[in-house]
Amino acid sequence: MKEFFRKMGYKFQKFMVGRYGIDQLWRVLLIVYLIGIVIANIVFRFSKPAYYVLFVISAAIIIFAVYRVFSKNIEQRRKENADWMKFTWKIKQKFRFWKDMFNQRKTHKFVKCSQCKKVLRLPKHKGKINVNCPHCHHSFVVNTGKKEVTQ
Repeated sequence: MKEFFRKMGYKFQKFMVGRYGIDQLWRVLLIVYLIGIVIANIVFRFSKPAYYVLFVISAAIIIFAVYRVFSKNIEQRRKENADWMKFTWKIKQKFRFWKDMFNQRKTHKFVKCSQCKKVLRLPKHKGKINVNCPHCHHSFVVNTGKKEVTQ
C-alpha cells in the first residue's frame, strides 16, 4: 500500500511538470470559497435562492482556483499573483502606518501638510513650531502641545 501511494506521488509530480501550481492568490481563493460555502449553508435555512446563488459563486471561485493551479500559462498566472500581491501590499502598508502612529502617539504628533496632504511626524510638547514640509516645501505653524517646563 505504501508503494502504491509513492508511485501515485511520482505520477502526480510528472503530471504537474510545466504547470503553475499553488501561490498566495490560490490560498485566498480557497479561503473565500470556504467562507462562501459556510455562509451559503447558514443562509440555506432562510432563503433557498440566496443559497443557490452563493453556492454557484463559491463553485465558480474554486473552479477558477483549480484552473489556475493546473494552468500551463505560467506567465499569466504569475502576473495575476503579482497584481494580487501589489494590491495586498498597499493594504498592509496602510495598517502598518496606522500601527506605527498608534505606538508613537505619546511622543509624536502626526499632522497633514495643507498643500500636499502628506503626513508629517512631529515631536510632541514643543509648543508652536514652524514646520517646513520636506515633500512640497510649504511652511506652516503647528501647535504640538504645551512646552514642558524644566526646573
